[in-house]
Amino acid sequence: MIQDYAHDRNNTVRYTLGKYVTKPLIFFGINPSTASIEKNDATISIIEHIAKLRHYDGYMMLNIYPLRATKIDSAFPKKCDVDICAKNLHYIEKTIYKSAEVVAAWGSHIRDRDYFIDILDQINRLVKEKDATWLCLSVTKGGHPHHPTRLAYNKMSFDIFDMDTYIQNMKHSPKLHFNPL
Repeated sequence: MIQDYAHDRNNTVRYTLGKYVTKPLIFFGINPSTASIEKNDATISIIEHIAKLRHYDGYMMLNIYPLRATKIDSAFPKKCDVDICAKNLHYIEKTIYKSAEVVAAWGSHIRDRDYFIDILDQINRLVKEKDATWLCLSVTKGGHPHHPTRLAYNKMSFDIFDMDTYIQNMKHSPKLHFNPL
């Protein structure tokens, strides 16, 4: 089994976290929390189970912004660190494989920082270059892809997620609710 855990020297930035044999189910959150290769948090435990339900041999967890935090609050950077963002995009490009299923799973926290949607736009380009498919577990009332810890397994639909429409709506009408399915 491959164990993929890329992080900075101080472990304050996590680029990748995954365990798989060949082709993992890829998940995207907003930012990493406490999980490591040695210890799961609630999110990683759930996505491990989801990967099994989808008949994958493992998972890979990526994030829009790789800075570790348990909350996006006033201490979370107001501006994007371009160096860690560039490195994150490098890892993302290396990780997404041709025709992968990529699960959008971040909830409404995409609105917490203006730069999240711009980074997501860059990630979406990489996903499209690999002919990968965006999925979501389900959408929130506001049209955001549900976070795995906020949804019961029997409520997960694994619908195709129209990321282009989602990004355009977020850029042009961030206060409006919409359904990108």
